[in-house]
Amino acid sequence: MQESIVMAKMQGANAVSGRHSAGSQSTGSVLTHMPAIDAVRGIAILLVLVHHFSPEVSGSTFTRGLLSTLHVGWVGVDLFFVLSGFLITAILLKTRRSEDFFLNFYARRTLRIFPLYYIILAVLLLVLPALLHMPLAGQFLQYWFGKVTKDLPAMLDGQSWLWLYGTNLKIAVDGSRWGAVNHFWSLAVEEHFYLAWPLVVYFVSSRQRLARICLVCIFGAPVLRGMMMLAGFDSVVPYVLTPCRVDSLAIGALISILIAHPQDVIKWQKRFGWMAAGSMAGLLALPLIYGRFNRDDLLTTTLGYSLLAVVSAWIVLAAARIRPGTAACRIIANPVFTSLGRYSYGIYVTHMFFTPVYARLFSWSMLRHYTGSYWIAITINLVLSIACAWFVAWMSYHVMEKHFLRLKTLFDYRRPQLVLPSSAPAAKAQKPMILRPGTALQPVRRAA
Repeated sequence: MQESIVMAKMQGANAVSGRHSAGSQSTGSVLTHMPAIDAVRGIAILLVLVHHFSPEVSGSTFTRGLLSTLHVGWVGVDLFFVLSGFLITAILLKTRRSEDFFLNFYARRTLRIFPLYYIILAVLLLVLPALLHMPLAGQFLQYWFGKVTKDLPAMLDGQSWLWLYGTNLKIAVDGSRWGAVNHFWSLAVEEHFYLAWPLVVYFVSSRQRLARICLVCIFGAPVLRGMMMLAGFDSVVPYVLTPCRVDSLAIGALISILIAHPQDVIKWQKRFGWMAAGSMAGLLALPLIYGRFNRDDLLTTTLGYSLLAVVSAWIVLAAARIRPGTAACRIIANPVFTSLGRYSYGIYVTHMFFTPVYARLFSWSMLRHYTGSYWIAITINLVLSIACAWFVAWMSYHVMEKHFLRLKTLFDYRRPQLVLPSSAPAAKAQKPMILRPGTALQPVRRAA
């Protein structure tokens, strides 16, 4: 969950020079900010929040159907994967011939991702156990964060996996469910991608070969998922393992490779539009087959994730065509979606820890008692919980994250250049004067 920037030539613009827009977070970047991509990221995190904050599926057939629809918000993670593949590949392709390519990329990623992630782990695994042994603090935490404290022993037992970005591996190995940190599996998948993909982009000589590697990943991942399901693995294994989810990242990378010129965006958006229509038809057929759209089902696990990736790729391409300042941009990049997108990483990392708090503050039973409607109560609960999750991420960003992000200026993608003031004429280069022995200096005649 990451920088909303793509190649400047996708917008038909020149590379950014010394000055940057107010919304840019990467001073000196050779890439340009796209508000519509921020909005797509906002939609993705909104889907995830609706999935995690909705009550369990129960009640009448109608109620179960509506709640099942809300829980389909897990597809937001797939949209995040496609976005990451698209944006990271755009950055890598544009900068792979720059000086200190690897240092700049890994340093900038580290500054964006590690501070919040490791501070959260430190609070959870080091500070929280100590506080639970204090009478007053322990009672307070048990009351407000009961579910988190209940899952704490399992987290402490397998914490080495968390510190090393191996949450998805731990889940796949023994089927662990870690509650408040269970969603870190997707952060592990993306981190594995960030580690490996720059090496591939740097050493593969042509875009054609890079595109072929993407195609191998796109077609290989569903085959691997299908083999695992037929071999009897739990559906969570192909859901969380990096090789099994690489098709979504690869399809995002592929569209970044294909759109080398502005006209290519239009061409490939039309092609992906037809593929997305077919993919949507396939996704709609899954509930007819299984009576639900659930990631535990064979066809959903095998083909459904790839179909979601195609639809997500079309959405990303559509957003890439939206120029800043246009009416379409103002509609999609509205303040709600844009703000959610800007703070999406912080929202994603922190929101599960506060779920017990929101459940107590905005309980459905209390809201239903006052409103007289179950669905009004659920709607109010969702709105208030999402608003609180956004506020926590906003606080995290302005109190801590942005100070690390400012350090990105130390790892600029461009080599620094000396810029002379516009009022001072450039001096002509002069060869040094060498005086031979016995040579006298002659007076210089100045122009009148």
